[in-house]
Amino acid sequence: MGAHMKLLIGLAGGIGSGKSSVADFLHKKYGAERLRFSKILSDVLERLDLPRDRRNLQVLGEVLRKSFGGNVIVDAFARDLEGCTADVVVVDGIRFENEVAMLRKFENNVLIYVDASPRVRYMRSVDRGERGEEAKSFEEFMESENMATERNLPQIEKAADHVILNEGTAEELYGKVESVLRDKLN
Repeated sequence: MGAHMKLLIGLAGGIGSGKSSVADFLHKKYGAERLRFSKILSDVLERLDLPRDRRNLQVLGEVLRKSFGGNVIVDAFARDLEGCTADVVVVDGIRFENEVAMLRKFENNVLIYVDASPRVRYMRSVDRGERGEEAKSFEEFMESENMATERNLPQIEKAADHVILNEGTAEELYGKVESVLRDKLN
């Protein structure tokens, strides 16, 4: 297991819930190293010279899991984590039960679910315009919620140690993160 890692923080939540904001905050304030499950998929898409949009990430993930087994990405990711030397490591974007199971294998772990209403999350995803989402209608956004990657989120939320509602300011979000991690980070 990660030799020096004091704390492994898993982040889950719907598209536009604020997971990356939490990861950025933990990086700035605690020097947390940030890892995303989708990084492995992004690397492959980049190598294939394909757009790294959400649809391609989802399709590639499904193809790999179908062809090489459900744990192929998780196992590679666990090896990456074991090589991490940072005190605090944040895994941004936990979407499947086996990813939760992997997180729990590390001695000191916490799973935080970041939540916000669909309308709020839609507005954010349009505002940031990442992965081709600025052109999506609300209806299309709601359809993307039914993709295999998003469908498990209710189960992941139940498995979470903490659920944080993020519908206010960034400062409010950071305050909530601090309060749930207070015991773990000192």
